[in-house]
Amino acid sequence: MSTAEAAYKQAMKASPQEMAANLQDVAGQRLVAYVTKHKSPKVVGRWALAQHAPQGDSLQALRDLFRAYLILKQSEQPDTIRAWLQSANPHLNDQAPIEVLREGNSAAVFKAAADFLRD
Repeated sequence: MSTAEAAYKQAMKASPQEMAANLQDVAGQRLVAYVTKHKSPKVVGRWALAQHAPQGDSLQALRDLFRAYLILKQSEQPDTIRAWLQSANPHLNDQAPIEVLREGNSAAVFKAAADFLRD
């Protein structure tokens, strides 16, 4: 199974609580809230504590961000993953992956993450 396939499978099985907890540790609540289009970063902490659960588009955005994180996690450290998510990416027309995820083009981000591991 490829890294991308394993990340897909793990992301589909993960609970919102698990995704939020991992992502807030690596990327921080503000970045996760931004991608999921929430004004308050505190909502991410509530998801991580299972006090609330994301719904609809927020849940999908959380899952997509988690999947990109899982692809990179195979061989990259948290600091590198955080930098990758926030930096202009030549594979994404020099947009940051968090911007592209927020716009809903997750497929391009998954491909860029896999390409990053191959480069």
